[in-house]
Amino acid sequence: MAEGVLLDNDVVLKICCYQSSKEMLSATTFEGMPPAILAVARFALLRRVARSKALVDHRRTQAVLEELLDNLRIIEPKPDEIEIAADLEQQALDLSLEFDTGESQLFAVLLRRGARLMVTGDKRALCALEQIAPTEAVGCLACLEQLMATIVVGCDHLNLRSRICREPAADRAITACFSCSAPTTSIADIVRGLQSYIADVRCSTMRLLLSSDDLSAIVSQKDCIGGF
Repeated sequence: MAEGVLLDNDVVLKICCYQSSKEMLSATTFEGMPPAILAVARFALLRRVARSKALVDHRRTQAVLEELLDNLRIIEPKPDEIEIAADLEQQALDLSLEFDTGESQLFAVLLRRGARLMVTGDKRALCALEQIAPTEAVGCLACLEQLMATIVVGCDHLNLRSRICREPAADRAITACFSCSAPTTSIADIVRGLQSYIADVRCSTMRLLLSSDDLSAIVSQKDCIGGF
């Protein structure tokens, strides 16, 4: 069985800041399989919430995170996946690209286990992978804005906007897309804003980024890759 959807720490943390864990689970659970994170992510995420100086409401974010962690699948990279990750990191280093261990191991899991999709909030990792990832990974990455574009059309956008604007420093691009500095906005304007950011990401990640501006494209797809 393929691994389903993989989430990086950045995406999980920001979703919890926005109190949108239920919407995220709905958008990334396929064939009854919830999304997965690396085992080490649990401790790293709880640490980041506790130490964050940008968060407005630490207690609420931590409570959402703890509940979400109970509903995510936890995966450990295998020795061969750790080797692939190390090789990817070395390739990135040789090209002076920024690419950390968490992203490399998550991507190695995607390659080896035939995961459906990896959603990351790390634009630097996306740029690095565009240059070093094998062709098997084409169309198997998505950015935070694509996830938010999926969530916003399936919920009360004003309620979601209110939650996002309560944590304006969580992600500056999302804050801008939801027009938190304006008195009000429409869902059409929000979607256009998200699409604009996605288009910008696509300029540097043309090969690997999911073809649609939300996650709907993977609903009818087979697994992105079958492992190798």
